[in-house]
Amino acid sequence: MNDGDETVIEAYDDGLRVVHEERMRPDAYHVDGPDGRIASFEIAAAARLYADLYAITDGFDEKQTGRRGVPPTIARADEGIRMTYLAVRRSVAYAAAAFDVDESVVRDAVDGVHARATELRSGPDGNG
Repeated sequence: MNDGDETVIEAYDDGLRVVHEERMRPDAYHVDGPDGRIASFEIAAAARLYADLYAITDGFDEKQTGRRGVPPTIARADEGIRMTYLAVRRSVAYAAAAFDVDESVVRDAVDGVHARATELRSGPDGNG
């Protein structure tokens, strides 16, 4: 789907979508929900990962979390989700240091989030 200089590169059943925006400066990737833009990224993989996190947690609100804080929904989630959130918002190295684990453990958590989101999209209620 193409909308002017924007192309939907991933769509979720609940109206969540990852959008590629072509622009004069570096392109951008946005995670949009039914109520508008949720987050923006410079890398498509980061936008997809954020959308996967958003989908498997049924959404979260980053307002007033500050630069290093995490949304309450993420804070209450399992360790893999918390690691993945820090990896997408900061970096894999940051998440590994925060949890005092090897970066491979964080990458495994990221892979797990992608797998859970894929399963969610292709499950009985999903269209994938």
